[in-house]
Amino acid sequence: MNDIYTWHNDLYPLIKKRFDVRYSKRLDAIGKVCDVVCQDDIDYRMEGVGGYGEMPVYDGTTVVGADTKRTFITTITPKEHALKVTSTYKKAKIDYSGESKKIGTRLADSAYMTVLNEFYRLFGGAFSNIGADGVAWASDKHPVSTEASSGTFSNLIHDNLSVSAITKAQTMASRFVTPDGLPFACNMDLLLVSPELEAKAKEICGTNARLIPENNPDTESSQNAANPVYGMKYLVVGGGNAGFSGKQWAVADSLMLSEVLKLVYITKPTVLVSPQDNPLITDYIGYVDFAFGFGDARPIIFSNPS
Repeated sequence: MNDIYTWHNDLYPLIKKRFDVRYSKRLDAIGKVCDVVCQDDIDYRMEGVGGYGEMPVYDGTTVVGADTKRTFITTITPKEHALKVTSTYKKAKIDYSGESKKIGTRLADSAYMTVLNEFYRLFGGAFSNIGADGVAWASDKHPVSTEASSGTFSNLIHDNLSVSAITKAQTMASRFVTPDGLPFACNMDLLLVSPELEAKAKEICGTNARLIPENNPDTESSQNAANPVYGMKYLVVGGGNAGFSGKQWAVADSLMLSEVLKLVYITKPTVLVSPQDNPLITDYIGYVDFAFGFGDARPIIFSNPS
């Protein structure tokens, strides 16, 4: 790296490689519950869960047409985020490898935390942010469909986290119907908790949780009480000032949640090089254009204890 006019381009491939490797390793947690969509359109539109309903009896003459207008449409609009780090020719010349690692790693961490904080805020705002159906993601008054006569359903309880509260939520979900009137077939296999409840989640979902944790192991009856949610996985959806807090938790169908919870990129996190007029100074810019959105409330039941 001897050319004072090309040093910024020489450093860039190392920064970019470090950035990409670091970011891809840290995104795993979000990808477990969220579908990632990459597109070049300004908005992303998605329908809630549901299909065409039960097939009517065929009379031998007329085939009834499917009704596809009962689900709500969610629109997700990504926003740009950018941050620059200024480097100098002298820093790069003295510590070529170290400078590239530092810039690439720190910009990747900044990009990741930007996406992660938005992910947390989506859950933290579940009790107040309005969705496509006109109510919050966590609400006791979700319209079943766009038809006013279809009634409402609730995906909100106010119970403290326990095995019995989880099974209560699972039973609630088994009674949901889709907008087309069919039973909502689900498997509420994922527990989502605040950082304050992580220890409790480990107690309920851990490898030693075959027996119900709330029971007293000193009594004969409790020694035979199998934990009905044994094997359930858990994920902490909070940190810092974002996401679930205190006693807040939720239970979800991990497969169906990824169908209605989207991370939409117009541009995935990347790093760009932007030389200044002064050849001794260059900016490296971390950039991402993204947004999260949810399209249906059925795959998740929230609890917000008082």
